[in-house]
Amino acid sequence: MIPILFGLMSAMIFSIVTYMMYGLEGVMLRDWIDQVFWGLILTGVVIGVASTIWRCLPCQLSKLVHNSKLTDTWCGACKQ
Repeated sequence: MIPILFGLMSAMIFSIVTYMMYGLEGVMLRDWIDQVFWGLILTGVVIGVASTIWRCLPCQLSKLVHNSKLTDTWCGACKQ
């Protein structure tokens, strides 16, 4: 959740700064500003999803090999 919020906040700050620098017409005419804005948001979402998947991936793999020592080690952080 924190990477998503960080991506949204950085996109908002970027939007405010570019609006102050280029004005409304400058922001609307430059395509790279929209690309950077959405890129910041998507980067936060991708990092959030990747960290969520990576947190429980070792637990799932240890359950597949039926190793109790690995399961006890890795599944402590996973909320399943």
